[in-house]
Order: sequence, then C-alpha cells, then structure tokens
Amino acid sequence: MKIRIRRILFPILFCLAVACIIELPLAQTTIFGDDVILWDTLFRAVIAVPMLIHLYKEDKVFRGEEHWSGKIAAAAALGGAGVSLIFGLVVRALQITGASLADETLFTGNLWLEAVVLLAASPILEEYFFRGVLYGRCKELVSAPAAAFLTAAFFGVFHWDIVQGFYSFIMGLVLAFLMEKTNTVKAPVVFHFAANLAALVLTVL
Repeated sequence: MKIRIRRILFPILFCLAVACIIELPLAQTTIFGDDVILWDTLFRAVIAVPMLIHLYKEDKVFRGEEHWSGKIAAAAALGGAGVSLIFGLVVRALQITGASLADETLFTGNLWLEAVVLLAASPILEEYFFRGVLYGRCKELVSAPAAAFLTAAFFGVFHWDIVQGFYSFIMGLVLAFLMEKTNTVKAPVVFHFAANLAALVLTVL
C-alpha cells in the first residue's frame, strides 16, 4: 500500500517541484510580458515531459495490450474537436463572461507561441501526467471509474476557473475513458490536441 501511494505522490511532487523551479524565476522578471503563462507552460513541458515519458514507459507492464489504429486516431481527433467546438459555441451563445476553451491568458495574440503551447506542449505534458502516469497509478489503489473521477477532478482543479474547471472535469472523464479503452496515452493526446486546435481556431475567427 505504501509503495502504491508513493508511486502516486512521486509524479505529483515532481511536477509541483518543476512548477516552482519555473514560476519563481518568472515571477521576478517581466521580459516575457503578456506571454508569461505560455512560456511557463512551455518551460514546464520541456523539463517535465522526459521524466513523465520515462515513468509512463516504466508502467507499461501494468497496462494491457495497446489498441491503436488510424481509425481510432481519427475518431479521437474528431471527438476532441467536436466537444471543443460545441462547448465554445455554447459559451458564445450564452455569453458567459471570462469563459473560454482554454485559459484566456493563453490567447495573447502571439499566434506561433500559442500554437506551440496549445498544440504540443500542453497536450503532451498534461496527458502524460494525468492519463499516462497518474490515472494508471491510481488504478493500483482504486477501481478504474474511481481513478477516472479522481484524475478528472484533479484536472478540473488544475484549470482553476469555475467554467473551465467544469469543462476540464468532463474532458478528464472522457480522456480517462479513452486511456482505459486503448491502453495508450496516444488517444488522449490526440483528443486533447484536436480540442485545443478547435479552441484556437474559434479564437482566431
């Protein structure tokens, strides 16, 4: 039991440490201007992702056979884009102030940086952490539905804003379902990528 708890705590504490290492220096400078959140996410991904990939590969023995194909990839992409577009259109129709498909601070007008962070750094960092590592390790202590709920709730809290947090919680449940059915983090990464791409397109338009 203690070993299983430590296996859950390690990636959480590691990512918190990386966040502190990045955010403390960024708080002391203004050279990144309005793009500071984007750079923060990019720097965290560069530092944390290699370790998360290592942990993900280390846990391969606990996962079942990988189910992955072009059809599954296409379905994940269409699903991510569809959910994101529906949410975005609902938010616009209801004129919910301050709500967006991603934190509004990410949409700063620096399109190339937005694209790198939203379409690469963020999906890879978040999916390897929440679904690739944390979800699987939580299943060592609780059932798959309970692990999905816990990691989705954590994913929602991670996004802070109430509306965005609720959206992220629902997305977290879907992403955990994809991870469970495919036994590969590729599915949630593609879904997340497509969702962010749709959000970016809506913002640009």
